[in-house]
Amino acid sequence: MTAIRVAASAALGILVTFALIILMYKLIDSGNKDLDEKEAFKIPDFLHVDRQLTENAKASDVEKPEDPETPPPDIPEENLEFEVPDNAVNMAAPRAGGNLSIGNSGFARDSDYIPVYVPQPQYPRRAQTRGKEGYAVVEVTITTTGGVRDPVMVEEWPEGWGFGRAAIKAANKLKYNPRVIDGTAQEVPGVLYKFTFQMAK
Repeated sequence: MTAIRVAASAALGILVTFALIILMYKLIDSGNKDLDEKEAFKIPDFLHVDRQLTENAKASDVEKPEDPETPPPDIPEENLEFEVPDNAVNMAAPRAGGNLSIGNSGFARDSDYIPVYVPQPQYPRRAQTRGKEGYAVVEVTITTTGGVRDPVMVEEWPEGWGFGRAAIKAANKLKYNPRVIDGTAQEVPGVLYKFTFQMAK
């Protein structure tokens, strides 16, 4: 029974394949033969004519100035003294020297940490809709590169309005110039920063 089915399927497959081959031959043979029998024509080349370019510029005659009758007097080379007001600003370039020390870290002198970027915290939505104002104090550690880590909320007023959570998110983006001692940047723990939340008046 199975052998009969296999033989019938094979015969049907051969028959369908033969029919498709005949159909493809008929389709190819029935194409338009007029295109092949027509005389070929050549597309002419475009002729580029050399043109002489002319400048559309107006020549302007400039008269040479006359030589001055007497040359200006020479300035004597001597120390000139000027009156300098007391509130004048010294614009001279600073001189290197003194107690400046350049270490391996690239810092020039001892300095304490200074905030250079303080982000604006996002006002908590519930407090904003109710018109609540407050503040939050956050403690951070300033790293040797000027970033902060380990922000901890120390104080929040009033509590429960989201001021502390918003202050911690903002504190993560604080940027400082790090503390430098003997030309080496130092990590500074326990730095407090207060974020105040006030409604626009």
